[in-house]
Amino acid sequence: MRIPENKVDEIYNAVDIVEVVQDYLPLKKRGSNYWALSPWGNEKTPSFAVSAAKGIYKDFSSGKGGNAINFLMEMEGYTYPEALKALAKKYGIEIEEAEESEEVKERRDRRQSLLIVNEFAAKWFHQQLLESDEGRKIGLSYFKERGILQTTVEQFQLGYAPDSWDALTGEAQKQQYQEEFLTELGLATRSEKNDKLYDRFRGRVMFPITNQVGKVVGFGGRVLTSEKQMAKYINSPESSIYHKSQVLYGLSHAKQHIRNEDLCILTEGYMDTIVLHQNGIQNVVASSGTALTQEQIRMIRRFTKNVLMIYDGDAAGVKAAMRGIDLLLQEGMNARVLVLPDNHDPDSYVTEHGSTAFQTIVKDGAQSFLDFKLNILQQDLSLSDPEQHAMIIRALASTLGHIPDNLQRELYVKHTAERMDISESLMAGAVGEAMKELARMHKREARYQGPRTQDAPPQEAEVKELKAFETLELARQEKELLRVLINHHDKNFDLKEAGEIEQVQLVDFFMDELEGLDFENTVYERLKQEVFEAYREGKSFKVRHYLSHEDDAITHLVTDLLTIEHTPSELWKSRGVNVPPLDANLSLAVQSAMYHYQRRKVKKLLEELREKMKEMTDENEDEFFEMLLYLNNLRKEVTEKLGIIVEG
Repeated sequence: MRIPENKVDEIYNAVDIVEVVQDYLPLKKRGSNYWALSPWGNEKTPSFAVSAAKGIYKDFSSGKGGNAINFLMEMEGYTYPEALKALAKKYGIEIEEAEESEEVKERRDRRQSLLIVNEFAAKWFHQQLLESDEGRKIGLSYFKERGILQTTVEQFQLGYAPDSWDALTGEAQKQQYQEEFLTELGLATRSEKNDKLYDRFRGRVMFPITNQVGKVVGFGGRVLTSEKQMAKYINSPESSIYHKSQVLYGLSHAKQHIRNEDLCILTEGYMDTIVLHQNGIQNVVASSGTALTQEQIRMIRRFTKNVLMIYDGDAAGVKAAMRGIDLLLQEGMNARVLVLPDNHDPDSYVTEHGSTAFQTIVKDGAQSFLDFKLNILQQDLSLSDPEQHAMIIRALASTLGHIPDNLQRELYVKHTAERMDISESLMAGAVGEAMKELARMHKREARYQGPRTQDAPPQEAEVKELKAFETLELARQEKELLRVLINHHDKNFDLKEAGEIEQVQLVDFFMDELEGLDFENTVYERLKQEVFEAYREGKSFKVRHYLSHEDDAITHLVTDLLTIEHTPSELWKSRGVNVPPLDANLSLAVQSAMYHYQRRKVKKLLEELREKMKEMTDENEDEFFEMLLYLNNLRKEVTEKLGIIVEG
């Protein structure tokens, strides 16, 4: 359902961000803001701020921020529409379905129909497990033998598919569910031999697979016989509601526990997840028989940055762990690995030793990704052999090359160099070569995959890049311009030029003065262009659009621009020192920010032009000198304007 724009406005106007946040955190008022301890960190001094006036929050310890919508998305794992609906319910706002195109309505209705059919199948399988003679004798007995309690069977809606050709399809058709939905979902298939519809899951215990909000999107079925021609597990095929690379088994049950523990335990199987949950270890999910994917990692990242992978110690498990480590590091996650002793998996270990022993081994036996990889490599390679020593170093360098954060990567380089008994510079060089190879590999992949149909989701590394880039003076000036633009876009100010004062709209001034001047930082430039484009098209400027932007980097940036981290000290006020508000003199703030930026930008352009002129030919000589003259005149004009501002 698409929420009408007027209803979105009503929700935003009704929301009190302080009320929303107080449902989760105890807030204390200090100055003009409210403060709390960060929900995403372990701290003693509050760094989580809420501005009631601006309707935003900012967590200075983690860098997260946004409006009430973003806050609910972070805390509950909601999508944007789900967060809106939750707020509408909280404030008693009724949402009616907006007019939609036939295509959109048909797609939405089809998705809803598929979810309804899956829900029917899940209930039917569950009923067969608990009420049919076959289900109780085979399916329920199996779960009891594995130590699964009745409450757990109910919690995970475990089921049983009878050993019949058409038990489910017959009941589904009786209930008038369409064949096309049954076949798309992989619940039924049509025989080419006799053209009959029959059940795909037969004689199996059933594990409903839900998305993160608890909707059944697929199934896993485990056969209980030892017939060689039958696959032990079969899963639902890919459908318009089930993409296995985007689903984690058990996440709907685990997400709040993952956030509370600030750790996600990642297992391989359904039973591992179920048994751990039953034993009070509830911050656990499974990758459902598929290799860990980038999409799954990004789902986990909404709740924590810390992941503990538990894989079997066999060759396949080690390979999966190695690949998972690189993917987790690439997404800015903290990765650890636990290999259980005596060929145990989490299910068998907890069943045999109990939950306390499992929690102890998680705490004491988990290895850093570096230790795990080094231990595995040393099983086949020797540090005493120079050639094999070099192979180990290159393998470790390849993994370190996936870490996007410069500081974290450098610390690991130093630590690894000490472990490998080589110089830090040599290890750094190996990592540098590995990063170049990764870049070349990504280029090759992009070339073979062809042009992208849409921009890739922003990487968290890009958000981190902002902080590193701000150490440059030019980038600080770009950010100051954006701060003024976002906070005062709709205001007029007094523009002083040639001894005269003229009332000018701020956004018009910015569009004129920044024409042809691209910001160095790509995120800053994207935000600038998007704001300008909205004004050119006559669209109303809504800060909420940028606080719930599809580009995470822009959301983080706009939150920073709207947030004043340092408020005047109460001590200053007690001593009678008057600290004027930021931008109290808007005219001075606007022109000073603009002309200081222009002066530095022109200086940079001149430096670049002079470098290019070293390769100047007779053919382009006039063009170069014309540009040089233009930039010198522009620098003179900007310097004069700065003089006027300073004098004024």
